[in-house]
This record gives sequence, C-alpha cells and structure tokens, in this order.
Amino acid sequence: MSTKLALAALTMGVFSFIHFFGVEKAAMAVAFGVLALKDPSITDRGRKLAKAAVLTGLAYLLVLAGVVLYHLPGLNALAARLR
Repeated sequence: MSTKLALAALTMGVFSFIHFFGVEKAAMAVAFGVLALKDPSITDRGRKLAKAAVLTGLAYLLVLAGVVLYHLPGLNALAARLR
C-alpha cells in the first residue's frame, strides 16, 4: 500500500510543475511522501519513490518561492499603480 501511496505522491510532485496543478499538489506530494516513508512495511522501491516525491514537491515550492521573491518589487509596484 505504501508503494502505491509513494507513487501517487511522486505523480503529484511531477504534476505540480504543470501550471494548472500548482502549489496544493506539491504540498500533497510532500505530505503523502512523508506518510509513505513513515510506513514500516514500505519496500525499497517505495522508499525511493517517496523520497523522490518529497524532493520533487519541495523543489517546486522552492522554485515558486524564488520566483515570487524575484518578482516581488515588480508586484509591489503593480499593486501601487492599481490603487
């Protein structure tokens, strides 16, 4: 069961890089990956999938945070002009 959970988490982590599947899928990939890693009956393949899911989800969240921080001055200027 935990291998299937790990595979689902990895799938969500990969899909989070597609624009329509964003942040919530990355967060779910991390959460499901951690849940799969906590399962004592996880196989070696499942452990690898779960670790890949956690890393993929965290990578998306870090990339998104970097993009937002990079564009923050422009977003603040846009918000000021819209007021």
